[in-house]
Amino acid sequence: MAESGAVWRNWSGLQQAVPARWWRPGSEEELVELLQGSAGEVRVTGAGHSFSALCQTSENLVALDQLSGLVSHDAGRLTATAMAGTPLYELGSLLWPLGQGLINQGDIDAQSLAGACGTSTHGTGLGLGSFSAQVRGLRLVTPGGEVIDADSETYPEILQAGATSLGALGIVTRITLQNRARYQLAEREYLLPLPEVLSNFEQLARDNRHAEFWAFFRTDKALVKVLNESTAPPTPKPRFNLPVDKVLDITSRIAHGVAGADAWMQRLLTALHSEVRRVGRSHEIFPSPRASRFNEMEYELPLARGLECVEEVMATVRRSSLRTLFPLEYRTVAADDVWLSPFYERDSASISIHQHVCADHRPLFELVEPIFWKYGGRPHWGKLHSLDAARLAELYPRWEDAARVRERLDPQGRMLNDHLRKLLVLP
Repeated sequence: MAESGAVWRNWSGLQQAVPARWWRPGSEEELVELLQGSAGEVRVTGAGHSFSALCQTSENLVALDQLSGLVSHDAGRLTATAMAGTPLYELGSLLWPLGQGLINQGDIDAQSLAGACGTSTHGTGLGLGSFSAQVRGLRLVTPGGEVIDADSETYPEILQAGATSLGALGIVTRITLQNRARYQLAEREYLLPLPEVLSNFEQLARDNRHAEFWAFFRTDKALVKVLNESTAPPTPKPRFNLPVDKVLDITSRIAHGVAGADAWMQRLLTALHSEVRRVGRSHEIFPSPRASRFNEMEYELPLARGLECVEEVMATVRRSSLRTLFPLEYRTVAADDVWLSPFYERDSASISIHQHVCADHRPLFELVEPIFWKYGGRPHWGKLHSLDAARLAELYPRWEDAARVRERLDPQGRMLNDHLRKLLVLP
């Protein structure tokens, strides 16, 4: 199925495009025919949850939403193969009856499986890697329409380049993930003074399967969240629940319209916060609601320097007059061996900065980004940053290997839009 003249927008609304042809193939065979019968630039979109311009094109846009669902599973190896367009919020429910669960995931589950893997999306936890680290196989349709199944034994170099592909090798149609036995999680979310969190977080991360915190710029408080496996009965859903994220959306709009409002609103929000405890299936506990729309920048730094970087970012923003109600987010991610993963051979601290869509994100991001560079940060591929190929190549030891695979699979560069040419093509 094809459309023309329709406007594509990402989740935050920052990225927009009007592709000449917007295709929604219902099968891999239809996708092959599309690629073989068309010319020009091709980009692919899943759920549109990347903040960067990965999906922008004025030519051919391929949506994966109809390539969804479970294909097969291996009960002995605890692996499962799913179509690339499967939303993460459906994947957990599909795996549960099979006795499987995702090893880890983040607190947003709106992404497609291909989008999460293709950008190394992640959760938090010492020893727990990103989605890319769990990829054990994939099927790729090249820009020329060739279908390739890659795993560690067959086309291993395509697997290594394709596990974090940015959609630049072709179109991934199915992915095999390493999972684990299904499990429940218990969540605890509570406030602490930020200095206490910074002093104790390394121990907190060791003591809990998952640990993260959000540090507010105009208060001395931080919101801590820990998750651990549990066999306790699931907690019932509250009859009435005003999502914190919805409150954040409303107050952000006020805070950006009234000078000084961000400070007293942050103090008010933290004063009103009450401790959260809940238990449930892992895929139900990981995600949090996202009623408030924002743009985001995230860098992955050497773990040993993460908390030091937080202190510098906090001090820098506090000295400025910039307004934001959103806190800094801090997580940990394990090293992997995926060539273009930001976590390649490096246990990492993940630091995220957000700005509500009602405000210009650029002043805040431009203030903070050089601090991330100072600490050797690699940017999250799906989030906003200003680095180009010349600087990115210095951060990735296997950059040339990934480039050779991409050029072999897509010699004409059909999968590259302006954004990807800036990121991937050296002058």
